Amino acid sequence: MGIVSLKKRFYRIYSQVMRFVQGEHFGDALRNVSISILPSLAIYLLGTPAGTAIGIGVGSLLTTLTDPPGNRKDKLSSALVCIPTFFLASFLTAYFFPYHWPLVILLSLAGFTFTLYGLFGPRYAAIGNMTLILMSFVIGLAPKHPLEVSLQITTGAAIYYAFSLLQAYIRPYRSLKHAMANGFQGLSQFLLVRAQSYDPDIPLGITYSRVGKIHGQISEQQEQIRSLLFREKRIIGHQWPKSNYWLSQVYGLIDLHELIIALDHDYDAIRKNLADTGSLPLIRRAIKLLALEIESFSQPNKRFSHAQQLYYNTIKLNELLNELKNIQQQQIGSAGPILSAIINNMESILEVLRRIQVAFYQNQEIQDKIGTEEYQQFINRPLGSLGEIKDKLHLKNPLFRFALRMAILFGIGALIGILFLDFKYTYWILLTIAIVARPAFSMTKTRNIERIAGTFSGILIGISCLACFESLPLLLSLSATGLFGFFLFNRSNYMVSVVFITLGVVIALNLFEGNINLILGSRMAFTLVGALLTIAGYFLIPVRQSSSMVHLAKEVARYNQHYFQMINKRLSDNLQSSFDIRLARKKAQTAMALFSDSINQMKKEPEHKWIDWSHIHHFQALSYRINSHLVGLSISISKNPEVLHNDIYSRIDELKPLLTDLDQIAEHIALAKR
Repeated sequence: MGIVSLKKRFYRIYSQVMRFVQGEHFGDALRNVSISILPSLAIYLLGTPAGTAIGIGVGSLLTTLTDPPGNRKDKLSSALVCIPTFFLASFLTAYFFPYHWPLVILLSLAGFTFTLYGLFGPRYAAIGNMTLILMSFVIGLAPKHPLEVSLQITTGAAIYYAFSLLQAYIRPYRSLKHAMANGFQGLSQFLLVRAQSYDPDIPLGITYSRVGKIHGQISEQQEQIRSLLFREKRIIGHQWPKSNYWLSQVYGLIDLHELIIALDHDYDAIRKNLADTGSLPLIRRAIKLLALEIESFSQPNKRFSHAQQLYYNTIKLNELLNELKNIQQQQIGSAGPILSAIINNMESILEVLRRIQVAFYQNQEIQDKIGTEEYQQFINRPLGSLGEIKDKLHLKNPLFRFALRMAILFGIGALIGILFLDFKYTYWILLTIAIVARPAFSMTKTRNIERIAGTFSGILIGISCLACFESLPLLLSLSATGLFGFFLFNRSNYMVSVVFITLGVVIALNLFEGNINLILGSRMAFTLVGALLTIAGYFLIPVRQSSSMVHLAKEVARYNQHYFQMINKRLSDNLQSSFDIRLARKKAQTAMALFSDSINQMKKEPEHKWIDWSHIHHFQALSYRINSHLVGLSISISKNPEVLHNDIYSRIDELKPLLTDLDQIAEHIALAKR
């Protein structure tokens, strides 16, 4: 038994490693390292001066971090914004480098301006943030020829985007494929968290907190999938042979999310009513088997190679459902209807999974689909006019406040650099500010801890490598490995990525400049100075989550009310299209995910001890309960809208006072904030 358990654990670890290796991060890291090193190395070997090759390499290296997953249009837009921005920022920084006070003013303006790139979305926020990091690097290069340096960096940026666009045109749906895999895996994890709600030994407060945290991640994953798919005209216009395949996958993924949400009812009542029936352990086992089935869709090839195991899981799941049905039939009172709803929900999940499975083999037409012209309403649109931009430029806007904070921090960081001209690596203060500072206190604090711990660990590993190895090729390989590890973990585990990049920087700087003691002392000292400035900056111009939480609470109440109205409209008008209900559901669940994320951020702020959390937690639990009932209603009427039962109308009547309570608690939260 011990050997079998060990084999299972080893296989689980092996599967996780292989999933990571085959994922998008690994491929992107390999591409980024290759483009950062090989072109500049080739240019150097052709006889170009080392400074030119380094400038081109820096340009390529920093540009890689402006290019998150996206489609061809995304990458082209990034290139058209990033390349001229990098040219202008690097030229101005190099030009004003000898003039201390103009440089301080330039950096302050840059901190404000490039932070506001975030108004146009995450992709442009990445470009703005990397521009600030680029300006810090340019200061570290101590340039003497501004135009030459800016052209080198721009050349590196252009080289990177040439390869990135080429890859996007050769494999246009690469990001979508990986996003779908992450979506299925995320839903599997979401369902496993749901299973804990049926365990009386786990306090409900803990389960609701876990659900809230993972719900935000699931919402982001689904938003990315919608953004990647619904902007592909070839797919939504059915101009591609696999259009129905991709649309079927996305519809199935969204429907699974809906059904998993529907499992969330009044768990306190469920635990009490089902405690003596013996059904709770069976429900947990059935949910875990459903989670395994969903997880298998994240790796289609694995489904085929493990078809036998999945077949046995399906048999076991059907046996558990039959046991639950037998228990349900023996119940008298409220336990019977509760079990019936849970069983029906699980069977609906199985039905969706079968539909997705069919899409692997057949390119069949989708039933109950929305119109081509309606897809765009499911995508978050960026700001499109000067009026919309002006409306965001005020002190109540968190991003505007953060931009002001960055302007002050960059100005102070530059001033410290002027005051300590004898120190060579003061630009690491600016680097730390650009990398670590975030609008919310919790994110800034977490980044600070991760950066300091990662830097210290990387320095220790770097010193050990320099002490143990003298071979130049080996040390260069270790430095390149550090760069690869940085790219590999940059999105998934920031602290690990800092360990790798510090290792690479320590070895590289020691090889090219020597004086390891100065390098290590400066890196640690100026990293700490930058980290302390970011914390102080929060208290100077705070961006508190409580303000946004009040707004989000009202949106949660409003969108759930709108969802309820759409369901009533579907019932009264007997409409066949699911567009309005799907859109209303999407808005309600997105608002709930944002609200849960805001709560998680607030709990890490210094002021969290003085907040009355009772109404906030009650509001969160009630919103999930209401939304799950709404999802259950929409599922019921979509199955057979022509045959309406009295049960549906009684459920609607039960929901009305709950929605009223939700509105009242939202108002109470707003009044408490004032």
